[in-house]
This record gives sequence, structure tokens and C-alpha cells, in this order.
Amino acid sequence: MDVQKYIASGVLEAYWAGELNEQEMREVEAMASQHPEVKQELEELREALNEFAAMKDALPDEDVLNEAMKEVEESEQNRFWEVLSEDDRSFVKRAKFSLWAVAATILLLISLGFNFYFFGQFQQAREELAQAKVESQQLAQQISDTRENLEYAQLRIAHFLNEDNIHVRMEGEDISPESYANVFWNKKTNAVFISVDNLPEPPHGHQYQLWAIKPGQPPIDAGIFDHNQLVQELKVVKGKVQAFAVTLEKEGGSPVATVDKTYVKGFLQAG
Repeated sequence: MDVQKYIASGVLEAYWAGELNEQEMREVEAMASQHPEVKQELEELREALNEFAAMKDALPDEDVLNEAMKEVEESEQNRFWEVLSEDDRSFVKRAKFSLWAVAATILLLISLGFNFYFFGQFQQAREELAQAKVESQQLAQQISDTRENLEYAQLRIAHFLNEDNIHVRMEGEDISPESYANVFWNKKTNAVFISVDNLPEPPHGHQYQLWAIKPGQPPIDAGIFDHNQLVQELKVVKGKVQAFAVTLEKEGGSPVATVDKTYVKGFLQAG
């Protein structure tokens, strides 16, 4: 055990102040019997308290004591860590105070011990509260993610089961072989939906764009889409379409497809 840390904990001051229960007092006495430093500190605290008691009849009037207590209250917070970092024994021996300042010093040392204890309790409670808050936020995020994934799955299933939809799976091209996405093209309304399944994060200032490919024509703009949204409705595409593809374009889209930046492409089934 770190003896100096134990001495600085305030438990010895609490011992003489009668704030410890019987078991805690026995523990302090056991520590004093095992460690000379603890025993010496207890003795010096006892002597300081006895000296204070002996001065009782010669204490200044009430105004002086009030002034002393006022100084304690005003300086206690600023000196809290400073005092705790010093050797209390040296602090008392070096002090050259007037009568009322000696009383204030002793009261300060005792109150510092108490404050240290309650400050530790407060710190622990605050850390536990912060941890609970973090765990609560993590749980809330997990619930949000689960809800979002569920909604996405339900929406995709609805598109898959819709008999009016033509489903086209677009596989990754050479530029991004692991990528894929799905397109649902409604035969009645000609509305196009894209399911963003596995596309890399686009570079800053760029955006993905869907294209409808018709025989003998350049790719037709089917709409730009947000990489972070899973299922999105894009433009209406009419006529005979044989394939869909996604290219990487500058943010805002392009009137002409950048074919060499095609990430995924898929053909409609013949029939």
C-alpha cells in the first residue's frame, strides 16, 4: 500500500473527528501499528488538536473567528490540491500564524480531509454517470441502426415482391470489383429505384450517378443519388432499356457519362 497516499486520503483526520465507524477505526489503528509514518501522523494530528483545545479559553472574540472562517471558506477551494500535494506535517510546522490563523489552519486540514473524501465520492459518481450516458448513447445508436436496417430490408423486400418491378443487379466493374447495387424499374410508372448496397465512399466533390442504357444511344441520365441513403427513388425512365450502370461524376452530376469511371453495371434479363 502507498503509505503517503493513505495519509493524504483524509482518513486520519476523520479518525480524530469521530467520522469513522468502529471497523474503520480499527483499520486505522492497525495501519498505525504497521507503519511508523502513519503512527507519527496520527500523533501529530492529536497534538495539534490538543494544542487547539488548550487555547480554547484564549481564543479571540467572535469577530476574529468569523474572519478566520471566512478566510478558510475563500481560500479552501483554490488551495485544495496544493495542500493535498504537500506533507501536512511540514505544513503545520512551517505555519507562523496568529492565534486565530492557527485555529483556521487546523479546521482547514480537517475539512480538507472530509472534502477529499466527498470529492472522491463525487468524482466516482460523475464518472459512473458519464459511463452510463455513453452506454445509453451507444444503445440508442444501436437501436437507431437496427431500426434503419429493418426499414431498409422491408423496403427492399417490397421492391423485390412488387410484380410491376423489373429487378436488375449491377455487379462491380474493373475499377471496383467488389461493389454491387440493385435497381428496381417499375413497368407501369417507369419510376426507377436504386438500392445502394456496396459502393465505396465517393471522393470529396464527387457523386454517384445512375444511367439507363438503350440500344444505339448514349447513356441516359437516370439521376444522381446520395451514397448514405440506402433505397432512393430517382428519375422516370421510359422506352426500351437493356442495362443500368453507375458512374462516378463531379458533385451535381454530369449530362454525359464518364464511362471509364463505371463502378457497377447490370443487364436486364431477356424476355
